[in-house]
Amino acid sequence: MDADHPEVAADHLRAELVPKPFSGLRMAIDTALGGLSIAVYDLVVTRLDTGAEVIRTAADAGDPHHLLGQVELDLERKSVAEFLEEWRPA
Repeated sequence: MDADHPEVAADHLRAELVPKPFSGLRMAIDTALGGLSIAVYDLVVTRLDTGAEVIRTAADAGDPHHLLGQVELDLERKSVAEFLEEWRPA
């Protein structure tokens, strides 16, 4: 990359929402609510070159799509090191 187009995390990483698998308890709650499905997601960040998972975190607090948007914005604005420093759990 050059000075006009600095390398950003999005050149190497991508983020997506992945539905969490249903547990027995989750299926019971879903049934009790009349079959209304409540989507619960993990936010997963993977490497573009290998598909290896770099970050997986629960995205079920608040609006998971808003969280994904925040992460995607940071991927476009930060270096890989900056992004991982901010988002990778300690």
